[in-house]
Amino acid sequence: MNDGKHFFGSPETERKLNCLRQYLAAYSVALQNKNFARMYIDAFAGTGSRTETKAVLPFMGEGEASLIEVTTPGSARIALGVKPEFHSVVLIEKDPLHVAALRSAVSEYPGSRAHVREGDANEIVQKICQRYDWHKERMRGVVFLDPYGMEVRWDTVEAIAGTEALDCWYFFPLSGLYRNAPKDPTKLDQSKIDALNRVFGTASWRDEWYEKSDAQTDMFGGLIEDERRTFDVNRIEDWVGKRLSTVFKGAVLKPLRLHHANGAPMASLFFAVSNPHKAAVRLAKEIAGHILNAGISSQVRPR
Repeated sequence: MNDGKHFFGSPETERKLNCLRQYLAAYSVALQNKNFARMYIDAFAGTGSRTETKAVLPFMGEGEASLIEVTTPGSARIALGVKPEFHSVVLIEKDPLHVAALRSAVSEYPGSRAHVREGDANEIVQKICQRYDWHKERMRGVVFLDPYGMEVRWDTVEAIAGTEALDCWYFFPLSGLYRNAPKDPTKLDQSKIDALNRVFGTASWRDEWYEKSDAQTDMFGGLIEDERRTFDVNRIEDWVGKRLSTVFKGAVLKPLRLHHANGAPMASLFFAVSNPHKAAVRLAKEIAGHILNAGISSQVRPR
């Protein structure tokens, strides 16, 4: 961040945000006459905007290429601009500079019921989820989990699912899985194991992702066991979806996978429904399913 600007993102970032933008707009319209109090929770809200440096090529070959800064709305500003408005918008950030930028952004929307909460996203999201009797108080909402890495704990995911009222967009960090679950298990140290256990709330990934080959004897007659991660990115992504399905009783949809500039998988954008009631599931799947399917079918993978 520099002079209030938050530099991050790529064309894939905009695809992710466009999914959120479309869903929030359709969701708010669909529920406006349903007598529900609508809440939006952004767990890692950043500054509310994102700035990219882009190259501008010379016109007709005349002159030199130049760099310009382009600032566009981030998830927080997208939510603040939704019509009909959410009854409550909770923007969570830990970085004090980001918090200051968020408060400035909120001030640009007079009359909005937006609140900036400074602190640990896991703790704050869990407190919000546990604070309300969501169905008795006729509350519904959307939570956006867009962590900087592998910060989201499984107990936070459980808390969201436990409301049976929140729809969840989870930008799941595939890159973090590769770093923490290397193919060679000798590089799997305790810090990486702890990180994966924290994200998934279980150690079962170790037994399922890794396989040991038949033991062989070395030149001295000792046994050698070779263990390797056999799950590739497709199987890992599928495993993550099934893991989420153990707590989200409504539905977990096929995710949209996004990539780094070099073509390597970056993250999977999951959508999960906590409300198990058929009408709620049908509505959420109809909206989110259309958005995700359009994104998947139009995807051109980098070479």
